[in-house]
Amino acid sequence: MMMAVHFNKEESDPLIEQLCDPSQSNKAILGLLARGKSSVPALVAFLRTSKPATIAEPRLLAVEGLSILKGDQALGALIEVATERLEEIPDAAVRLAEETVASRAALALADFADASARDALLGLLHRKPLVGVAEAFEKLRDYRAIPSLIGWLEEDFVSESSSRAILAVGRVAVPHLLASLEEKKICNGSETGMSQRRRARILEILADLARTEEIAPIQNLLQEPAEAVRFKAVQLFVRCGTLSQKMVAYASGLALLDSRDNAIRSECEALLATYFHLGSRLVEEEIERRRALGESAEPSYPRETTLATLVRIARNSGRRKERPR
Repeated sequence: MMMAVHFNKEESDPLIEQLCDPSQSNKAILGLLARGKSSVPALVAFLRTSKPATIAEPRLLAVEGLSILKGDQALGALIEVATERLEEIPDAAVRLAEETVASRAALALADFADASARDALLGLLHRKPLVGVAEAFEKLRDYRAIPSLIGWLEEDFVSESSSRAILAVGRVAVPHLLASLEEKKICNGSETGMSQRRRARILEILADLARTEEIAPIQNLLQEPAEAVRFKAVQLFVRCGTLSQKMVAYASGLALLDSRDNAIRSECEALLATYFHLGSRLVEEEIERRRALGESAEPSYPRETTLATLVRIARNSGRRKERPR
C-alpha cells in the first residue's frame, strides 16, 4: 500500500501542477530539480496520487526527477511504479502509455546500490518484457538475468535491448545461448515465428561472443529448414568457423539465393560478396552450372534470377573476367 506523503504545498504545488501542462512541464521539472532533495516528497506524492493516462509525460517527468535526485524515498516510489500491475489497467491506450513510465522507472533502478532495487529488477524478469528492464541489466551485467533475456529475444520490441544486455554480460552467456538454440517452440507441427526469431538472434550474438571450438556442435544449423535461422548460421560460420566450416557455410549461403524471401536474398548476396575470397570458385561453378541449365542472367520482373545475382556478386567483387559466349 502506498504511504501518504506530506510536502510543502506553498513551494511545490505550483510546479507539480505545471508538470501536467505541456507548455510548462519542462520548466517545472527543472525548477523542482533546482530545489534538490526537498522536491522528492512532492514528486513521490505526485506519482502516488496521479492516475495513469494516455499522456505519459507528467508521470515520466516525475520518474526522471526521482532518478536524478535519488534517496530512499525516491527508490521506494520508483520500485512501486516499475512493479505496478500493468495488466490490471483496463484501457489499452492507457496501459501502453504507463508501460513507458514503468520502463523508465525500471531503468532508473539500475543506478541504485540498494539490494531492493536489484531484487525488484530480477522480479520484473518474470513479467511482461520491458525495454527499461533489459537496459537496466545492460548496465548491471548480472548473469542471473541471462535466461530471461534470451527468452525476450522472441519479442521484437525488446529484442535489441535484450541482445545488448546479453552481450554486456559476456561469455558467461554462451552455454545458455547454445542450449536455447536447441529449444524449438512448435505449434501445429511447425516452429513458431517467434521461436525462429529467437534462435536467429542468438546466432547473431554468438558471432560476437563464442569461440570457434564452441560453435562446432551447431554446424548442423547450416541445413536448418527455417531460412532465417539458416542464414544467421551461415553468417556465424563464415565469420567465426574454421576454414572448412567457412567453405561449407559459403555453399549453404549460395543455396539461400534461391529463397523466396527477398530480404534474405539481399542480405545473403551482401554476405557472399563480402566473403567472395572464400567461395570464388564455388560462385564460378554455380554460374556455369546454371548457364548450362539455360537459366538467364538478363534483367527480369518481378524477381531476377539467381544467376543474375551470382554474376553481380562475381562482377562487383572484381575477381571474375567475363568469358566470350
